[in-house]
Amino acid sequence: MSQPQPGPGESVISLQNISRNFFTALQRQHDMLAFSIAGMHTADPKAYEHFSSLSRVMPVPQAHLPPAQMRAYARGLMLRTTVNDLLVLAAECMTQCHLLCLFIRERGKNQNGSPEIDRLIGEKQQAFAQMNLQDKFQELEEAFGIVCELEDGVFSLAAALRVLARGGLVTNDDIAPDGSLTLEFKAMKDFPADTDTPAPIDSAPPLDLPEGVSAHPFSAQEIVASDKPKTVSKLTDTQRTFRPGEMLDLTDAELMGLNVTSAKFVDGLLRSVDFYGRNQLGEQGK
Repeated sequence: MSQPQPGPGESVISLQNISRNFFTALQRQHDMLAFSIAGMHTADPKAYEHFSSLSRVMPVPQAHLPPAQMRAYARGLMLRTTVNDLLVLAAECMTQCHLLCLFIRERGKNQNGSPEIDRLIGEKQQAFAQMNLQDKFQELEEAFGIVCELEDGVFSLAAALRVLARGGLVTNDDIAPDGSLTLEFKAMKDFPADTDTPAPIDSAPPLDLPEGVSAHPFSAQEIVASDKPKTVSKLTDTQRTFRPGEMLDLTDAELMGLNVTSAKFVDGLLRSVDFYGRNQLGEQGK
């Protein structure tokens, strides 16, 4: 899809740039999360105490946490930070997509624009940036017909963040009419492979992964040498249900899977924006 050209001093905004920036940031988020989880599982209590003593003094020595308690505190902080960062990435991507749609609608094929049109775009974009998450979804749909898949997954992140910001304990204020808080997200899961008609390794069907997310296949030698049952990974819907009085926590695999949820959400968002742009501008520059 051809994108409107920016005016003097403007940055280039396009689906390609939005996609590249988001998925690069998401990869950094993924790597940092994996690194942090690995560090928690391999942390040495003696090393923790060594580095705690490097400054020679502590602000409040009586409040110093021993290794086991510090591990639990760090994991809670990691969970809250991860959910918050993913929400920020998703919201920023929505904001960039809204700006692109504004350029397409207001400028159309007139790449030069005008001061009046650019002022209107700026005002509408500023108003959108200040909207809450629900209103952002509504504005994209009503103004441009942009339908966001996995909207519930993003709202699950927002619901989880509200709980985690209070310490992670689910209360009556967090639950739905059914008496629970249900989080919905995507995850890669292994399913038994069809051993009756095994497909050659080189011709295995590609996984259903969002744009920008790549699989890391094993070599043929590793697969043959493995004694584990043959499995195939698939993108699936996952739910976790919490009731009042329970602590909100996720397994390592579920925590890493939140990245997949965000990737899949943005992939659907970009596809919807692309469809809108092609309808408005035609197939020029395809």
